[in-house]
Amino acid sequence: MTEFERIVAWLPHTGLYLPNVDNNAKFATLRTDSLTLADEQVDRLYSFLPNKITSDYSRFVVDLERYLDNSKEPMAQKGMGYLYNRLIEGTSFDRSIFGGNDYFTRYYKHKHAQLKQAIERIGNGAILLDLHSFNPFPLACEMDKRPNRPDICLGFNEDETKFDDSILQALQEHFEDNGFKVAFNTPFSGTMTTDTQTKYKSLMIEVNKKCYLENHVLKKDMYKLSYVLKEAVLLLQPQPRRKLSWL
Repeated sequence: MTEFERIVAWLPHTGLYLPNVDNNAKFATLRTDSLTLADEQVDRLYSFLPNKITSDYSRFVVDLERYLDNSKEPMAQKGMGYLYNRLIEGTSFDRSIFGGNDYFTRYYKHKHAQLKQAIERIGNGAILLDLHSFNPFPLACEMDKRPNRPDICLGFNEDETKFDDSILQALQEHFEDNGFKVAFNTPFSGTMTTDTQTKYKSLMIEVNKKCYLENHVLKKDMYKLSYVLKEAVLLLQPQPRRKLSWL
């Protein structure tokens, strides 16, 4: 295997497609909120990863990161379970414009089956990277309202999918050596998992949008961040290469 073939990259929020919305002024806020909550161009930061699973749709249509069972999903109380019916500020919207919910439930299950199959195809030792971005300031719909957000958020679960503390420490040092402030499970926590007998590790990497975007356009120096992320991913490998610094 090549250096990244054991990795499955899960990018559930890069999509922006809102079926049947077009330029209807009635849905202007929906379009704006969709862009605000999207992991805009995060896939460009990880162009070096070959195995990516993405969504065709905006998360306002179907959010692959949420629990399918709303009783397990805290955000369902805000109208933002796997099928949203509220906007960022809490205003309700008519999601019937997208079409029938049954289709999107099947789409959700299909994508999660795809994730499980990708992990099992690699086998024991696979790595699941749950890749996202976040806004520089807290939004009304978010649980964590603390204003001083890090540049990089690393999320994990306290279970068998967690990387060793020594690896997490090495990641923190790597990012900080390259000028990025790091926090664990802050402002977002946990990481995606899948129900399988295959033994794998999972890590969520969230990047503050201010580090690579300006007015929805990639910054010229986003390649530095992409390089730093590539070296971080290499640190997750069983025999990581020596840590390199951009600075």
